[in-house]
Amino acid sequence: MIQKILLKNFRNHSNIQLHFEKPFVYLYGENGSGKTSVLESIYFGATTKSHRTSDEKELIKRNEPFAHVKIYTDDERYELILSKHGKRASINGVEKRRISDYIGHLSVILFAPEDLELIKGTPSDRRQFLDLEWMQLHKVYLKQLNTYKTILKQRNSLLKKLQLNDDLTFLNILGDQLVESGLDIMKERAMFINQLNQHLQETYQLFSKHHVTLIYKPDVSEHGFKDHIHKQQKQDILYQTTMAGPHRDDFLIEFNGFDAKSYASQGEQRLIVVALKFALLRLVEEKTKKKAVLLLDDVLSELDQEKQELFIKHIPKEHQVLMSSAIPIKGDNIQMIELKKETIE
Repeated sequence: MIQKILLKNFRNHSNIQLHFEKPFVYLYGENGSGKTSVLESIYFGATTKSHRTSDEKELIKRNEPFAHVKIYTDDERYELILSKHGKRASINGVEKRRISDYIGHLSVILFAPEDLELIKGTPSDRRQFLDLEWMQLHKVYLKQLNTYKTILKQRNSLLKKLQLNDDLTFLNILGDQLVESGLDIMKERAMFINQLNQHLQETYQLFSKHHVTLIYKPDVSEHGFKDHIHKQQKQDILYQTTMAGPHRDDFLIEFNGFDAKSYASQGEQRLIVVALKFALLRLVEEKTKKKAVLLLDDVLSELDQEKQELFIKHIPKEHQVLMSSAIPIKGDNIQMIELKKETIE
């Protein structure tokens, strides 16, 4: 359980300290008070990634040299310092030079409005979800993914220099390495989707009688990937990039057998993604034997009163939950924290 957080120069927060005294913490306040940034900082402090931007310099308060996030749990202290020179991460004062040695220790699951892109967005959005969530649970996958990306970068760089009549020996070597690494990625992603699906069936039934399923959509089959790399190098040379492989994978969220993007309402889409996050909570606990922290940002909007009450009822009581909204709610055993704009000036 997270006991307190300290933020310095993170987004608009110059210097803020928050203590969490109950398992269910509710952050509320008007727009611009920094509620979302608090949840983002916890997610960043656990994963070294932001869910809101790929340009991490945006996390540093304007005109400041660095941002600093400290998270204190029952028995650990996590620190992440971000500057224009990069990131420095430590646990209990011991610096972790490799990010792979840092992530996965503090497990957090975040729902944010941006997560609706899992239904509405691009294959890249969904691949990012696959990769980030599974690498936290399966360290081997992070190494496999880094290996694949390194080989892919080398191959694409070589493709930009080759002509059709050049010697393709080195391209073939990189191709063999890419296939070997890529097949590992495809197997891992299929495994993740399968395990997540088992929990999603249960969690979605808490909110709806409809049926939801995740369908893994690899860009090519195992045979197709091998065939492309070994027999269609000329196509890649012409386009100067690798045209097939796991770097183009996708997955589909089906709603009653149809694409949720077209057949599920706005409210249903939100509930599907929430149920997906609840399923992740269960999968994390199954894999790590530890309970993840659930972060919920603006989760109640676009839900009618009945769905809101249903959602509040089914929030996992055995997990620590940090939730934000513009309006306060009523309930027993909830720690209410009001953020004001003055707090972050």
